[in-house]
Amino acid sequence: MLHQHPQPNMFYTMRKIICTLTALFCLSMAAQAQTFQAGIKGGLSSSNVTLTDLQNDPMQYTKAENVTGYHAGAFARLQILGILLQPEFILATSGGKVEVTDNTSSTSVHVQKFRFDRIDVPLLLGYNFFKVARVQAGPVASNLITAKQESRNVKEFFAGSDWGYQAGLGVDIGNLTLDVRYENINRKYTNTVQQSGGKVRNEQFLVSLGLKLIK
Repeated sequence: MLHQHPQPNMFYTMRKIICTLTALFCLSMAAQAQTFQAGIKGGLSSSNVTLTDLQNDPMQYTKAENVTGYHAGAFARLQILGILLQPEFILATSGGKVEVTDNTSSTSVHVQKFRFDRIDVPLLLGYNFFKVARVQAGPVASNLITAKQESRNVKEFFAGSDWGYQAGLGVDIGNLTLDVRYENINRKYTNTVQQSGGKVRNEQFLVSLGLKLIK
């Protein structure tokens, strides 16, 4: 007696059912593992400035010194299976001190202080370890609000918007978040009156404490 083999379309239907159930299971697991958080944050920074590629500028800038700044703003965090995306909106102050001489042969040295007020928008990608520790890095869009060299307003000599990057570590304890990061932002400097220009690198180490309002 001959056995009748299942029709090919039956195998196709069973495969579709299995694939559909598998996809639904994966989506269900992803939905359970997905979290959205948002809150506020603030903290202190230690920053310095370095002037490079100067053209037609008789001043000599050396020996950068750190200054203390502050920052405050808000953050959001979307996390799926340990991978997180965290955009932020931050009001920050930074700057630094440099030793200045009038020219290469001058022995008269004085210190000038730079100060920048900015709106920074970091977009960080990271990974969550053990639901507590985080490692994150990503680009920062920086918009200049004010720029001062000593008491002089020098904002007109700097590009209004620039890009930089941040990288660092974070820890979550309940509703609190703690972050330690390094930031580097380069700004183009152009003085058309003196026909001089160059680049100003602003580096920062930031320590932030945040509070989750949505979790």
